[in-house]
Amino acid sequence: MNSPEFTDNVITQVHTLVRAIESLDTIESSDPFERALADLFLAAYKRRLREVVQAAPPWVAEQVSSASLVAL
Repeated sequence: MNSPEFTDNVITQVHTLVRAIESLDTIESSDPFERALADLFLAAYKRRLREVVQAAPPWVAEQVSSASLVAL
């Protein structure tokens, strides 16, 4: 499964997850329920990002790390 489409999909997923994590990190809410939801999504997205990076070929993980995109 090292097709160009697969690799592009992995990189797209990583970039999307990183943007979501960065966005959730910037949300400031005084509503405890909203904050709890944001924290839940943040934990889920970080976990998924770790899983994607671990399952990807090593050069993809290096590219992500070298670009300072891993918001783990």
